[in-house]
Amino acid sequence: MSEQYVLYKQDWCFFCRRVRAFLADAGIEIPMRDTMRDREADRELRDGGGRGTVPCLRITSEDGEVRWLYESRDIIEYLDAHAA
Repeated sequence: MSEQYVLYKQDWCFFCRRVRAFLADAGIEIPMRDTMRDREADRELRDGGGRGTVPCLRITSEDGEVRWLYESRDIIEYLDAHAA
């Protein structure tokens, strides 16, 4: 099954930088939305995920189901297993 990903992040966030470093090292490219610079991204995160905490990975499955995954280590483990 194919999934699409969007990473909600903020540039100053250490945990976001950890996820971005993993993505760079693994050669994984996914869209990123900065919730500090983009109000619509912040709204999407709060409405969809239920809170404004970053980093957050939005996972959209092939059938359109959307899941929101918080915590940098969980995001890294998930992408390592599913996107790499």
